[in-house]
Amino acid sequence: GYGDFFPNSDTGRILTIFVFIFGIGIVGGLISKLVDGVQLIRNQKERGLLQVKETGHTVVFGYSRRSKHVIESLLEHTDVVLVDDLEREPFSHPRFHYVCGDPALTSTLERAHIEKAVRAIVLADHSIPPVHADGRTLLIASSIERANPNIYTIVEMMLEEHLDSFEQVKVDEVLLGDETIARMAILASHHPGVTKVVTNLLTKDGEGMFSIPTRPEWMTYRDAFHALLEEGVTILSDGKRLDLNQRLDESIPKNGTLIVLCSEETAKRIGAI
Repeated sequence: GYGDFFPNSDTGRILTIFVFIFGIGIVGGLISKLVDGVQLIRNQKERGLLQVKETGHTVVFGYSRRSKHVIESLLEHTDVVLVDDLEREPFSHPRFHYVCGDPALTSTLERAHIEKAVRAIVLADHSIPPVHADGRTLLIASSIERANPNIYTIVEMMLEEHLDSFEQVKVDEVLLGDETIARMAILASHHPGVTKVVTNLLTKDGEGMFSIPTRPEWMTYRDAFHALLEEGVTILSDGKRLDLNQRLDESIPKNGTLIVLCSEETAKRIGAI
C-alpha cells in the first residue's frame, strides 16, 4: 500500500490488476459467507436445533412459569438444558441451552446429551387433565431411564394413585403437585403455623434443608446427631425416614446421605454446598 513493493513487468501489473479487482470480491464473498454461517448457527441455537455438547448438566422438561423459576435457580450452580416444543428459546443465558423436540423421542434426548447429564427434572403439564399429565410425565421418565439409567430423575406427579407406576420406572424422587397443595391447606386448618415453617424451609431466607454425606467416624446415628449438633446442624432424615431420633443406636450405612437443617453459611462450612 505504500509502494514498497510493486510489479516491474507488464505481466506483474496485469496480475496485480486482476488481484485487486477479483481479490476484493473474493474476500468480501468469504466474509459474507462467514457472517451467514455464524447467523445460521445462532438461528439454529435459538430454535433449539443444535446438539448440546455440555456434560454434568441438568435437563428440564417443559417450560412454564414454574419451570422458569427452577431453571433460574439451577443456573447459579450448573448448566441447564430445556427440552420443549417452543419455536424459539424463551431467554438467553451463557449456561442455558434449548433443545426443541418431542421429549419422549431418543433423537431429542440425544441432542440434549442426556447420557452425560447428572439429573433430569420433569414437571407436570398443568394445561391438560391430571391423568393425561401423569401419563405424559411417565412416558418421558421411561425414555430418560432407557437413555441414561444412572441419571438422577425428579418428576412431578399430579395424582397419588399413580405412584406405583412411577416407582416401576425407577424415578429417584416424586413430587406431588396438586395433592401437596391440598394437604398443606388441610394441615394449615388443623395446625396453624405449621405451613409457615414449611414455606420458610423452601425459601432462601433463614434456615434450609441440605444433604451431606456421612462421615467415617460416625458409627451410629447418635454419633452424627452429637457431632452435627455442635456445629449448629439438625438432622431431619436419612433420605427415607423421619424417625432417626428413635433409631439413634442403629449403624449408619456407608456412603449414606443425611438430610439436615441449617443456615446456608453453615451448610457451606460443613460441605453441604
